[in-house]
Amino acid sequence: MEIETLLKDSWEIFQKNLVAYIIGALITIFGSIIVITSAPLAYGLAHMAAKGARGETVEIADVFAGFKPDKFIQSWVLFLIIMIPIFIGFLLLIVPGIIIAIAFSIIFLYALPLMVVKGAGAVDSLKESLEIAKANPQDTIILVVVVMILNAIGSAIWIGTILTMPFTMLMLILALPMVTGAKPEMNVQDATISEA
Repeated sequence: MEIETLLKDSWEIFQKNLVAYIIGALITIFGSIIVITSAPLAYGLAHMAAKGARGETVEIADVFAGFKPDKFIQSWVLFLIIMIPIFIGFLLLIVPGIIIAIAFSIIFLYALPLMVVKGAGAVDSLKESLEIAKANPQDTIILVVVVMILNAIGSAIWIGTILTMPFTMLMLILALPMVTGAKPEMNVQDATISEA
């Protein structure tokens, strides 16, 4: 995986849909204050990234894609499977919680993008993400580190989060063809990014 290419391609798509991504991120951030909307809004942000990756026009309303009944349920199943073990780890002791969080960040990195791109269910997305991470450990770890650094920078300056959230989601969506064996010359539309 060429991180420089990934960053460049993500930036080009991000710029083309700048307003929609920023407003989508704002809706996701403030909408997540109401806990029940957090998972479907995260799905919606990934849906926006997938549309941009396919070369389609991204609309602000796309952030609500996760509120379709099936998407709402699957996004919450995914969220709970990932978050409950992390929460339990933090309850038991902070160190196990951190270890679990890091491990889950690596092995389930591709779960949400896979759910959006392939229309897979939560469990299948988690299984496939694990297989991809196992097959591409170095690329996955590097991608996790880059995403974490960018999001940390965004969080340090609160307003930066509205930029880094959609940008890093774009990175994850665009990374899928790279780690699933798509030919290098294939663009994201020709590889794995299907209609969400």
